[in-house]
Amino acid sequence: MSKKVHIEKKNGLFNLKPIYGLMNSVLDGIYRFEMKKVRKPRSNDQNGWLWGCIYPMLLDALLNEGWEFTSCEQVHEFFKSQMTADKVVNKHTGEIITFPGSTATMDTLTFSTYCEKLREYALEYLNLEIPDPDPNWRQSDENNTE
Repeated sequence: MSKKVHIEKKNGLFNLKPIYGLMNSVLDGIYRFEMKKVRKPRSNDQNGWLWGCIYPMLLDALLNEGWEFTSCEQVHEFFKSQMTADKVVNKHTGEIITFPGSTATMDTLTFSTYCEKLREYALEYLNLEIPDPDPNWRQSDENNTE
């Protein structure tokens, strides 16, 4: 059984009533509390940079290196399997199964780290420098449509 309780701390103040309520709702026993900072999910701007800049540039560079990727979706799956993979081990046989993680569930910090890993890969293995995201892209886009 796993239950989550969110406690917000503002100006040094916080309310522990949700924890007391949770403890009153469970049977006697020993329980472990883990505290983790809740972060915002990855932003649409971050995702737009990944799909509109990073993956297309990686696709072109990988094609130039002889890879036969046909789409940004394939590039996405390739790098997820390389950089976000989770592994499960069969304790009886030692067999390891690997499956890619999801970028959709990443928070803003984890997603930024993933994008930086892609940029490092591009520079190290493909001699490709992927530019920083343009913080003014919305204004640039609006000016181009006028």
